[in-house]
Amino acid sequence: MMYKIIVNLKTDPYPIFIGRGVSEKLPRFLADKDIGNYAVVITQRKIVSLHKGRIGCLLKGIPYRIVYVPQGETAKSQEWAFRIIETLLSENKGVLKKRIFLVCLGGGVVGDVGGFIASIYKRGIPFIQVPTTLLAQVDASIGGKTAINVRQAKNMVGTFYQPQAVFIDPEFITTLPKRELRQGFAEVIKYAAIKDKDLFTFLDKNSSEIQKLVPRYLEKIITRCAQIKAEIVSCDEKEKKGLRTILNFGHTIGHALEAALCYRRDFHHGEGVALGMICAAGISVKLGLCSQSVAEKLADLIKKYSLPVTARFDTQKVLASLTYDKKFVRGSIRMVLLTFVGKTRVCSRINLADIKKSLLKIKQ
Repeated sequence: MMYKIIVNLKTDPYPIFIGRGVSEKLPRFLADKDIGNYAVVITQRKIVSLHKGRIGCLLKGIPYRIVYVPQGETAKSQEWAFRIIETLLSENKGVLKKRIFLVCLGGGVVGDVGGFIASIYKRGIPFIQVPTTLLAQVDASIGGKTAINVRQAKNMVGTFYQPQAVFIDPEFITTLPKRELRQGFAEVIKYAAIKDKDLFTFLDKNSSEIQKLVPRYLEKIITRCAQIKAEIVSCDEKEKKGLRTILNFGHTIGHALEAALCYRRDFHHGEGVALGMICAAGISVKLGLCSQSVAEKLADLIKKYSLPVTARFDTQKVLASLTYDKKFVRGSIRMVLLTFVGKTRVCSRINLADIKKSLLKIKQ
């Protein structure tokens, strides 16, 4: 079965296709839309080694070139962005009829850097998202946020730029290592915590089947998360109304942890989000926004999916990274906090002292 969700933007709405084998429908979509006649596929060597036969099906009848980027956050850098741009320039050289578009085949890192390049090269060229990790399928590939990192902080240089379509094929994630799968489960838990109490209960009651990747359970959670994000993005594409801000639950502190740990490959994004959600829930309790039982339910679900609830880090480095966050203003920061399971509140003026106390509770 294939599901189709529309990200219903005022300008350039686009579809999300979800289903086993759905990525093989990409050639027909490209022919119908006529977005270009030459594809540059941004991906990683490991993905190609695992899914080599599938890439030919993805772009059947379309000439293409593969550009490899490294694993991890290293790829989200100025150096790699401009390496890829140089490749695009070489492909365009002397060929007037070549209309290049990008295909981002990979996880959130590939989608972020590929989308960013698509947004700035020639002031914008088309791109397609084909996410291959659970994290990218439920979150990163949808919504048009693109970015690269700088040394001080994550996602500091970026744009809003929407893909032409997103093709979500759950078969890709069956080859993922367990730790990589857990990164996606962190984002799924986030969606349940901010917007869907029923999804939260479903994750709790069916954790064993979900973590075994039973297809009907997997497609249900991917589809529900995609629906939630599509609805939010459709109402607040560029985060100007405050509606989209709730998607940052767990990310404010999570990103600061990643930056403070220098984007180490042994500390993943989903792990930062899990710890960030625990901190945000703790601050919510301290401010009287939610009960201790709500915070404990969230922590229990995070543990059930084998995500960390403590970590080793330098508290001062994390706080320093927070001051680079775009939500940091005049010594305090705006954060998404919990009121109930499935409901949140965006709160301004969260002071660093309260954040520091929450960090100390998760510090090993």
